Amino acid sequence: MDEIAVLVLNATYEPLQFTNVRRAVTLLLAGKAEPVEASPRVIRSPSRTFPLPAVIRLAVFIRKPFLDRVAFNKKNILRRDGYTCQYCNRRGERLTVDHVVPRSRGGETTWTNVVAACLRCNLRKGNRLADELGMRLLREPVHPRFVFSTHLLRHPHAHSLLDSWRKYLLAVPS
Repeated sequence: MDEIAVLVLNATYEPLQFTNVRRAVTLLLAGKAEPVEASPRVIRSPSRTFPLPAVIRLAVFIRKPFLDRVAFNKKNILRRDGYTCQYCNRRGERLTVDHVVPRSRGGETTWTNVVAACLRCNLRKGNRLADELGMRLLREPVHPRFVFSTHLLRHPHAHSLLDSWRKYLLAVPS
């Protein structure tokens, strides 16, 4: 049961994090949180049936700094580009990072000049511009913004609990 995720809301109903069922039930029993949405699953004891929470709200406000930037690294570049080569639309694990304007031509290593590329396209492009080879980008690279709901998409149980979490998360795709 611990692998099931529970959305934790601040006292102001703002999403804070995901936690496991054991921690959520502990917070509920200690009076540190209240249930907001129940999942269809239950815990049974000899004398009681306890619905497992899908969403809980903390009793006290937790001050947490707003994270407005995303760390620049290969993992986040691949995540931004949907683990898809931005030249040929191939998905997979063997992706690299390509500079749209190569560094040898003055290109910088920034969010707006780096894209995910498969090994084949990256080697083909080399230190040239995509236009010189007749290659096109699927999407122009942009600087991503941190949105709490993006973590929802990475969670292994996201699709099973999406409906109960949707109203508490901003900009969750339908």
